[in-house]
Amino acid sequence: MANAARPLAAGIAAIGAFALLPMAVAARTGTGPVAVWLATSGFCLFLAGLLRFTTHGLEMRLTRSGAVALVACMWLVLPLMATPAVAVVSGLSPLQAWFEALSAFTATGLTALHQGPASLYVFLGLLQWAGGLLTVVTAVAVLAPAGLGGLPDRTPRGGSALDVVDLVRVLREIAPTYLGATALAMLVLLASGETIYVAFTLATAVVSAGAHLPPEAQLALALDETPKWLLLPFLIFSATSVRWHRALITRRINAAPEQVESLVIIGWWVVLGIILGALLFRTDEMSSVDAVRDGLFTAASLISTSGIGPHEGTYANLPLGLVILVVLLGGGALSVAGGLKMLRLRAILLRTRGDLLRLVYPHIVLPSALEGGVGSAMRGVWAGAASLAFLYGLCVIALSPGLPSLDAALAAAAAVVTNTGPVYDAAGGGWPAISSLPWGSVLVAGIGMVAGRLEIIGLFVFIHLAIWRT
Repeated sequence: MANAARPLAAGIAAIGAFALLPMAVAARTGTGPVAVWLATSGFCLFLAGLLRFTTHGLEMRLTRSGAVALVACMWLVLPLMATPAVAVVSGLSPLQAWFEALSAFTATGLTALHQGPASLYVFLGLLQWAGGLLTVVTAVAVLAPAGLGGLPDRTPRGGSALDVVDLVRVLREIAPTYLGATALAMLVLLASGETIYVAFTLATAVVSAGAHLPPEAQLALALDETPKWLLLPFLIFSATSVRWHRALITRRINAAPEQVESLVIIGWWVVLGIILGALLFRTDEMSSVDAVRDGLFTAASLISTSGIGPHEGTYANLPLGLVILVVLLGGGALSVAGGLKMLRLRAILLRTRGDLLRLVYPHIVLPSALEGGVGSAMRGVWAGAASLAFLYGLCVIALSPGLPSLDAALAAAAAVVTNTGPVYDAAGGGWPAISSLPWGSVLVAGIGMVAGRLEIIGLFVFIHLAIWRT
């Protein structure tokens, strides 16, 4: 219990600290109740201190199964800490406010909000930024060492095989790059003439592959072409491995982990951007340069599973099946992107090629391991792909009763399991907000969003009885 209490206390304390910034914004702009943010901060900091001091002096040793349970609890509990403030400031019902907070924290972007005070959007931006950081820390420190979904384990560690990687060390390794990318995105947007409010919300969204944006930020993207070009590198950053970023920063390019996968993703982005640009040029009234720009931006946004569109109506002019296919594939392993991941697709294709070669050359020698994963990495790849397909089908069934068409159900399920909310919200069909559906559908959608942050299979590990017996 103490093992889970301390990291959970740190997460709750972070929510309390985040509430101080929207409190300052509300006090400065006169929009939004200052007392709500102050109460949220005080309660979260008090609860975090209570958890921390009640476990002081106890030995902390996380096993792999315990770490999976811990991060699943963090994804479920931390949005609850933000729910009362979101409900009061936005005027949403408690269920809708919980879904809004969870959607922001999982960097999904499904929203029922069209207007709101600046303090609320600043808070949601901080939530999605923290959720993006937790996503990569979870993947590197917990999911990859456990061999879930065939993720590559690059972390040197000693001791028992059941020990999990030090969460604090991984956080210290990843956070500077993540924070630096956010600061750089803000600086380039400020230099282009955007306000600090627009720059902050756009930076937190693209770096975390989220999509919670205020109307001012959406208007800036629609009316000005400069932010789209400036944000492209950061969307590619979100879609590629954090290990690759670190290797590039330290100038170890030739030894960069996931180099091949990252280069494949960049090539896929260029090809997809040209295809989407051609589709937009054919169906929308714009110049060829504007079509290519919007195509590249849309491709980067979909691959990173952010889903932010270059302007309103973009997804309505694209084939829904193609959009769903792209987000289901997603970005790279050990990144903030959701979906199947290019790593698994490459592994499946390589395995298929190997099986075909065996039919022609029965005695050929082929490698049986993939990317140095724990145990049978290929088995993990197939399990991850099957888990994604199963959860996607389950979400289609669960969300269908409250939706007007099968297209809406397919888009909603894809948005949920890949954490790409605008695929549904911005599809142009006038579909109802997910949080307005029956409570059972909302609950399934919330669980699906959390599963997307746990590589899908992590959720099944969490609910398996074996994890509670140990």
